[in-house]
Amino acid sequence: MKKLVLLTCLLVGFVINANAQPPEYDDLVIYYADGDYEKLLKTAEKYTQKDETKSDALPYLYLAKCNFEMSKDQKWKDKFPKAFNDAIRFAGNCIKKDERAGTSVVQDNLGFFTDLKIAVVEDIKNLVAEEAYMKLMGAIAKLHRFAKDDVGSYFLKAGAQYMENDKSGGKITEKEAWEKLDAIQSVENWRSIDFEMLKVGVLVYCKAKIQVMRLKDDAVELLGRVKQWLEHDSEFMAYYDEVIN
Repeated sequence: MKKLVLLTCLLVGFVINANAQPPEYDDLVIYYADGDYEKLLKTAEKYTQKDETKSDALPYLYLAKCNFEMSKDQKWKDKFPKAFNDAIRFAGNCIKKDERAGTSVVQDNLGFFTDLKIAVVEDIKNLVAEEAYMKLMGAIAKLHRFAKDDVGSYFLKAGAQYMENDKSGGKITEKEAWEKLDAIQSVENWRSIDFEMLKVGVLVYCKAKIQVMRLKDDAVELLGRVKQWLEHDSEFMAYYDEVIN
């Protein structure tokens, strides 16, 4: 009788422990590998609605990765026209869930988040080239959905606001940009795209400070601060020499 009770307790304990383990989401892994994106979207969405899995970061990661892949393929454009924006939205959700749970989903999938940032920054650079400063606000907002601490984007936003004669808004954003710059302790773990975004933001900000605000000293100060990180960038150094010399 005692053996039977002990065995029952062990089995109950095993079931409880098994139920407490987070799912591995093998189905999502397989659907993604097979390119079965529609099935992946439906399955991952169900996970985000279940009480036991809605706080996990992985379903949101696969929703982001799936939408990002579809956004690059013309065949999905008509059925999923917002795939790129959805990828950004779910990437932001994934980061929030990951931070709250103290897991390492984002760090383990840094390559994906880097690729996503590269794509958004490419759109930003095109808008900068077109001097479409109002549209830049939307692009920067997208970037902040999953890269809210990107320093260069805040200088870019301030510069764009100044270019649009939004001086009050520019001053608020500029203060935030300098605070984020001052908070940098190391760039050891920065990626190439982080430096690229810093350069883009600094150049737009400095041009706005000189051309619109007539405050060249502010531009000179920022150029001097970031030179240590961008001195190997020919575009930055050409502008630096133009302003400083």
